[in-house]
Amino acid sequence: MTARRLTAGEWAELSPGLADALAAVNAAPQIEDRTHFAAQLARVRFGSVPVLALGKTIWWPNARGDFSGTTQMAVLQHELQHVLDFAEGRLTALGYLMLPRNWSYRWKLTEHLNWKRLGAEQRACVAEALWRAERSNRTRTVAALRQVVPWAQADKSSELRPAISSS
Repeated sequence: MTARRLTAGEWAELSPGLADALAAVNAAPQIEDRTHFAAQLARVRFGSVPVLALGKTIWWPNARGDFSGTTQMAVLQHELQHVLDFAEGRLTALGYLMLPRNWSYRWKLTEHLNWKRLGAEQRACVAEALWRAERSNRTRTVAALRQVVPWAQADKSSELRPAISSS
């Protein structure tokens, strides 16, 4: 497999607001079915080659042709948050490496959780947790997470999604 764009099914299964946020910054995510060389280095930390997002590309070894209908959509949403961060200029490869707060995956859902204070991995984990909470019908958790995630705060129907998924 070579690089591919997200499928219509994948776009449809994202949490409300994420596709619109990606479209608003002209992000055109693609999935590359191979390992990025930097992921080889990260193997030391993780014990295996991780999925890695860099710019608009998600480097996902042995990626499926379509993640829709699978729990791997949660990981895809995690990686798409990174793509959004890159597209918004909130994240760069150098910035990721130079700021240790970007490396932490730990966070806790409290009334004091503030999106602007989270590092890159924490933001992506919150986006992933939102997807998982939505699928498990944890209504209070979903509502609380939507208050934290800026793109999830307004549940709007997307007029931009068809333009992205058909390109």
